[in-house]
Amino acid sequence: MFDLDMENCFNYYFIIFLIFFGILIFFSKKFFNYFIKEIFNYNHFKWLKIMYKNNVFESLFFFVPFFIGFTLIKFFLKNYNIIFIYIEKLFNILFVLITLQLVIRVINSIMDISTNENNHQTIAIHSLSQLIKIISIIFCVLIIVAILTKNNIVTILTGLGAITAVVLLVFRDTILGFVSGIQMASTRMIKVGDWIGISKYNIEGKVMEINLVSAKIENFDKTITSVPTYDLISTAVTNYEVMRQKNIRRIKRSILFNIKSFHFYNEKKLKKFRNIYLIKDYILKKQKEISYFNKKIKLNSNINIVNGKRLTNIGLFRQYTLEYLYKHPNISQSETLMVRHLDTTPYGLPIELYCFVKTSESIKYEQIQANVFDHLLTAAKVFNLEITQVLTL
Repeated sequence: MFDLDMENCFNYYFIIFLIFFGILIFFSKKFFNYFIKEIFNYNHFKWLKIMYKNNVFESLFFFVPFFIGFTLIKFFLKNYNIIFIYIEKLFNILFVLITLQLVIRVINSIMDISTNENNHQTIAIHSLSQLIKIISIIFCVLIIVAILTKNNIVTILTGLGAITAVVLLVFRDTILGFVSGIQMASTRMIKVGDWIGISKYNIEGKVMEINLVSAKIENFDKTITSVPTYDLISTAVTNYEVMRQKNIRRIKRSILFNIKSFHFYNEKKLKKFRNIYLIKDYILKKQKEISYFNKKIKLNSNINIVNGKRLTNIGLFRQYTLEYLYKHPNISQSETLMVRHLDTTPYGLPIELYCFVKTSESIKYEQIQANVFDHLLTAAKVFNLEITQVLTL
C-alpha cells in the first residue's frame, strides 16, 4: 500500500514537473524571440544575423529552462533518491548534448562568416573548424560514457591509450586533411574559387569546396570530382588563378614543316615579298647586310648557292610570324613573345609559337588562337613551305 502511494505521488509530481517544464520552455522561447527581434531592430551586424540563422541563440536559450528545470526536479523528487540519480544523469547528458549543439552551431556560423570572402585563410578556418567539431563530438561521447559508468574522464582517456594506433588509422585522412589545409593557407597555394588542374587525375576546373577530408572540383563539363585534400599538396597541381587575374593566357603550339620544302631565296625570288608590309623592311635591311658581307669577303654565290649569306623561306616565315604576332591586337606585347625551332623529328621541323593572349576566357582564347593558326597555316603556302601531315591507313 505504501509502495503504491509512493508510486502515485511520484507520477503526480512528475506530471506536474513536465507540465511546468513545458510551460517554462514555451514562454521562455516567446520571450527569447521577442528579445532577439528587438536587438536586431537596433543592430545591423551581419555576423549576428548569421548566428541567428544557425540557431546559436536558440541553443543558448535552452540553458535557462534546463537549469531551472534541474533546480526544480530536486524539489519535486527530493524523497526519491534512486529515481533522482537517473534523472540527474539524464539532465547531465542533455546538458552535454546542448553544449555540443551550441559549439557546432557557433563553428558553422564562423565558417559562414569566413566563406563570405574566398581567401587562403578560409581553408585554414574550415579545416580547423571541422577538426574542432570532430574533437568536440569525441569529447562529448567520452563525457557521456563517464556519466553513465560513473568513471572519471581521465580514467577513460587512459584506457583509450591502448587503442591509439587504431584511432590514428581511422582518422588518418582527417589528420592529413587538417595538416594539408594549414599548409595551403600558410603557403597560399590554393583557395576556393581557383582554377586548377591536376594531371594525376586528368582534372581541370574550379575549386568549389575544400574541407577536412576532400576537395570538390567542378570540371568544365559541369561534373564534380572529389579528391583527397592531402592530394592538393602531395601531387602536382597547376593553379591558373594568377593567369586569370592578369587576364592573359598562353599560346604554346607548334607547326610541323617538311624539311624537304626548305630552300634559299635569291634577290629575284625576294621581289615578290617586298609587297608584304610585315616583312618588307626586314627584307630590305637583310639584303643590304647580305650584300655588304658577301662583297667584303668576295664570295661568288653563282659557283655554289651555299656560298655567302642568303635568306631562306623558313627564316622569312619565322620573321613574318613574329611580326604578325607583334602587330596582332589581341596578343600581349608585355609578356614573353617568341617564335622558335624545336628539336627536329622524323616527321619534320616544328616551329613553335610562344605568346600570351589578352584574355583568360576560354571561348575568346580559343577563337583568337584558331584565327592565328588559320592565318599562319595558309600563309605558309606563300613561302612555298609544306606542312607535314602524317597519314595513317
